[in-house]
Amino acid sequence: MIHDDDALDRALAALPLEEPPANLHARIMAATVYRPRPVVRQWELWLLGTFSAVAVWLTWILMSTPRLAERVSERITDLIANGGLASTGTLLWLGIGISAAWWLSQLSVPARRSIRIR
Repeated sequence: MIHDDDALDRALAALPLEEPPANLHARIMAATVYRPRPVVRQWELWLLGTFSAVAVWLTWILMSTPRLAERVSERITDLIANGGLASTGTLLWLGIGISAAWWLSQLSVPARRSIRIR
């Protein structure tokens, strides 16, 4: 059976529907559109809790290790010496590279402009 839009509208209007509860529109708007945004999303809360737990765990490990500062400083010194970072040539080229990167970042190249003649 084929109905046109007017017949469907009349059939829907003829249905025995109950009256909506009082303030239904206001309650729907308050629960959806006007609802205040949460200050912190759930994934942010989980991430903050995870980082806090890892930080507490690392602090506990570091504080319970005897002579940690001496061992870490020795390891860093060994890495610098064995990696060749203590030589004058390496430090010179590192400085040149950092300087070149900084100067290149300071350049401003104007955009190409073309003149259109009508």
